[in-house]
Amino acid sequence: REDQVPRQSDIVVIGGGLIGWSVAFWLRWNTKFGVTVVERDPTYARSASVLGLGSIRQQFSEPENIQMSLFSSEFLRNIKDYLSVLGNSASVNCYSSSTDDVQLDIEFNPQGCLLLADESQAETMQRNYQLQTELGAKVELFTKQALASRWPWLNVEDVELGCYGWFDPWLLLKALRAKCHTLGVNYVVGEVVDFELSQHFTEVKFPDMPKRSPVCGRLPREAVIALPDRSTTSITFNIVVNAAGPWAADVARLAEMRTSGGVAVPLPVEPRLRHVYVVRPGRHSPPRQSPDPNSELDPQNLQPGLDAPFLIDPKRLFLERRGLSGEFIVYSDNPQWDSVQQSSTSETTEKLDVDYTFFKRELSKQLGHRIPSLASAEVTSAWTAICDYNTVDQNLIIGHHPFYVNMFFCNGSSGHGAQHAIAIGRAVSELIIYGHYKSIDLTRFCFERLCLNEPVEETNAF
Repeated sequence: REDQVPRQSDIVVIGGGLIGWSVAFWLRWNTKFGVTVVERDPTYARSASVLGLGSIRQQFSEPENIQMSLFSSEFLRNIKDYLSVLGNSASVNCYSSSTDDVQLDIEFNPQGCLLLADESQAETMQRNYQLQTELGAKVELFTKQALASRWPWLNVEDVELGCYGWFDPWLLLKALRAKCHTLGVNYVVGEVVDFELSQHFTEVKFPDMPKRSPVCGRLPREAVIALPDRSTTSITFNIVVNAAGPWAADVARLAEMRTSGGVAVPLPVEPRLRHVYVVRPGRHSPPRQSPDPNSELDPQNLQPGLDAPFLIDPKRLFLERRGLSGEFIVYSDNPQWDSVQQSSTSETTEKLDVDYTFFKRELSKQLGHRIPSLASAEVTSAWTAICDYNTVDQNLIIGHHPFYVNMFFCNGSSGHGAQHAIAIGRAVSELIIYGHYKSIDLTRFCFERLCLNEPVEETNAF
């Protein structure tokens, strides 16, 4: 449902992906603020939220990332308590109705994520495992022998350790959007193309930096929006949230962000393109079956079965079972293979062609090494995913700008934004409502760390 463009909104959220709708949801869940979400692509054909995979894991090295994953898992397990709506399920595919109450289903499958480490990574994995369990994550540490016993189809000759859900991000996005509509969030299809600054100067103080003198400046107060009919309109606001995903830097540039002294601090987020392939075992691959001690079949030739976890190998090869289809999703987030999308115009975003030769050239051999039975896997389909890549430390940038204090950011998760979207949205809403975090303290992920050159060193930022 698209709403009429309001002339004024307390809060404008730029970007209608998972994080944008999550921000809107938590704001309306806890307050009566007027909230408007602006999204330029109502089809979500080139949305990072939809084109990415809905994996969720707790194997991070930084406490904040672990805590966000834990909360996201809790939210998804109890999603009906948050996002259930009354109405006709025909309009929203993520709902199935038995009575007047529409039951929610986003196909959340807590199968588990298996992260593998080679000899050089084993010590780091052990340290991370200890932190994860201390924070309440339900993870296990597997030796090479235990890995081979649990998943006999897996080649572990170069693996020292393994640290053991996924969901449909498109269905979650639709569920959030539907719930936000019932909560009164405005939805505008259009693209923010400019900001108008306040006519009045505002003094900005820096309480965390007592030696820094206050500065005066004009804050953005109005968003200029280009509509699909090529007309323009504007919305005045008190607060604006940049949730534009891969194109967040474009939105930030519109505000001509400056700090005290006129020094430009660009938002270090760029769109990275990654090819995602759907494969099935080749015609001459061995049959899929459970390991049988009495079977003469070599366990190393077994195909992954229904117990196959979401797999991340030491060289950043990803594999996910695709439901009951017998197919698997394969991709790599190795930065050396990323390509950068330089422009956010509709002409360029429509040209996200898949390089089918890349699978045979780079991934097939790696896949066959890790899972021998998939050495001859054949590609059945593919697409290009877009990632909001933080070029500084591949971690979330959240909170208000140090000078434009009414502009909030939630960008740069570099591939794990979908799984953290629910927690990120709650965190942004807490900053706006209370002025500080109440649940998970994400202060270390603030914008100021970019100015102070204090990156957050997450070893599992993928």
